[in-house]
Amino acid sequence: MRPLRLAVMLEQAIEVGGGFQQPLNDALWLHDWGKKSGNVVVVYSPYPRTIEVLKEFGIEGRLLKFGVLDHGFLFLKYCRPFDLIQIALKAKSLFERTLIKDGIDVIHFTSTSKRHLLLYQLPFTMTIFDGCHRDTPEFPEVRAFGEFERREILFSLACTKAAIVIANAPELVDSLCRRYAMERDRAVCIPLSPSPYVAQSTKDGATDAAVLRKHGLEPGYLFYPAQFWPHKNHMTLLRALSLLREKGITERLVLCGSDRGTFERIDAAIAACGFSKQVSIIGFVDSSDLGALYRGASALVMPSYFGPTNMPPLEAWAVGTPVIYPEAFKGQVGDAAILFDYDEPQSLADAILALRMDGTRERLCEAGYRRLEQFTAESKLGQERFTQQMQRLKHRLALTLR
Repeated sequence: MRPLRLAVMLEQAIEVGGGFQQPLNDALWLHDWGKKSGNVVVVYSPYPRTIEVLKEFGIEGRLLKFGVLDHGFLFLKYCRPFDLIQIALKAKSLFERTLIKDGIDVIHFTSTSKRHLLLYQLPFTMTIFDGCHRDTPEFPEVRAFGEFERREILFSLACTKAAIVIANAPELVDSLCRRYAMERDRAVCIPLSPSPYVAQSTKDGATDAAVLRKHGLEPGYLFYPAQFWPHKNHMTLLRALSLLREKGITERLVLCGSDRGTFERIDAAIAACGFSKQVSIIGFVDSSDLGALYRGASALVMPSYFGPTNMPPLEAWAVGTPVIYPEAFKGQVGDAAILFDYDEPQSLADAILALRMDGTRERLCEAGYRRLEQFTAESKLGQERFTQQMQRLKHRLALTLR
């Protein structure tokens, strides 16, 4: 039986943050699987910068941009009657024709990609990170300008057409089965992992201090790495700091991430509250700086509304930094975080104060290491199951005319 050729699509830009780092993790372990199993893994991305990142990890990626014709094809695919025309004409998109020319047998999308709508012949597998457009449809980034409807089309078709669906938590698998009639035996649960830039970083006093100096920081701050979306809930964090200041307690805060529409509002709120010297916004940072920034923090504080899982707690645990996290996502952190109500600034303020209690930091660091070890073991099991499913798919594809 000839080797299976698996295309791995890295479609998220580096600036997306965790949405890039987790697909990068997937590309790394799948590339290793390909070498060990005798199959061929080809990593594609539309971004030259991503191709350079892949080279850092010893992977020769291929640049595959999406042109005007592909976007036109996608537009027509959103118009359901076009499916009938496509079937009648046996029409393939330029995207799919390129992959067929490269000898690809299966495509793995490392995020919930709209590109699977371009596929007529090739089977695919799909990663789905969350169902937050259903969980919290009040946020404009998952509702406005047809975004909710677009996601429904993508999720519904992916859950029923994908050969395998990767989800990062059992509760996400449950919701996908309930909402989109996904066959449970097609789902593989692989928990998130820390960014390789954080997991592989080592503590070095001089190097870490240099990173902090570069960003104008001193150790001991609260750290929130998140893009400036409304659902990231920065405002609740600022209100919590105001409540603490009323008690005479000053907590420094460091924010990093790209602007996604709320930066000006948050920056104005920082000025209005008189937090200009208390809160530092350092923008989008190099991935290589993340380990030092986590180590320099007194805690990760993350009031995001989107879950059920996120990468920053895993990254904080990897370097021994305590975590303050929403109670709604307790399923991810267990006893390895101080929990709070993300709708209540006072609850968050109390959680920040709880960090000062004797023995709390040590307890959280130890619990975080244990929790991370548990997720690492679960990830390996999920990866093994995924590769077993891929071998089954390889056998079935060998029976078809290609």
